[in-house]
Amino acid sequence: MNKPLLLSLVFLFWAFPAVAQIQKFCIPDVAPSRDVTSFELSPSIMVVDDDGGVSMNTLTSKLYYAFSPAYNVGVEIPLARYEAQDDSSNGLGDILLSAQAIHSVHYIDWGVKMETFLPTATDNRLGTGKWILSPSVFAVLPVNKNFFASVGYKQYFSVAGAGSRPDVNYARIRLLFSYMSDAQWWITFDPQYYMDYKNSGQAELVWESELGVMINQGAAVYIKPGAHLGGNWKTRDWMLSVGIKILYL
Repeated sequence: MNKPLLLSLVFLFWAFPAVAQIQKFCIPDVAPSRDVTSFELSPSIMVVDDDGGVSMNTLTSKLYYAFSPAYNVGVEIPLARYEAQDDSSNGLGDILLSAQAIHSVHYIDWGVKMETFLPTATDNRLGTGKWILSPSVFAVLPVNKNFFASVGYKQYFSVAGAGSRPDVNYARIRLLFSYMSDAQWWITFDPQYYMDYKNSGQAELVWESELGVMINQGAAVYIKPGAHLGGNWKTRDWMLSVGIKILYL
């Protein structure tokens, strides 16, 4: 092999990750590793038992602050309503605090995140009554500027709280595939597999998708349906949420 050709191949080998790094994630706040400072308001309904008329409605305010592209913190505050055929309750749900760090190796983003659920619910039906820690790790692979895939593992476990309430110990494996159009809209396919470590052998497969659009350079709206697909553990029949995000605060 002649020297100019060899040098060209070496240059392309090292340049490809840099090009992918520049091209990836054309829409902010869609990929798990592309967070910006934002405020989000999201009403949602999760139907736990469609036949029995059991559901949970929430209005969640989410505020995230990005210190840099690599570090961010956030808080989510849910106002909730539990509904059943013969009972209902309104109030504050469990508040979530989070912190995330991202590290890029060539064109792959690796992330670690720690979430804490505080037992702030004003009614037993609106929260777990437990302090829950939820560490997670994930990787994001950009195929090009319009498409990425992600895989992640998250653990949920209670560390304190009301002794009369059940302890929490389960995990989630998540795959995420997203297409982001140059016209500033996106669609995601988001299968999630939950494993209950407290009750060995119980598992649930959940599907979620998201369709969203940037309405201007600093705001986006989305709709997000989901449903129980299978497994012997069932936390919901179906769910639906919508939201608006204000970016770059």
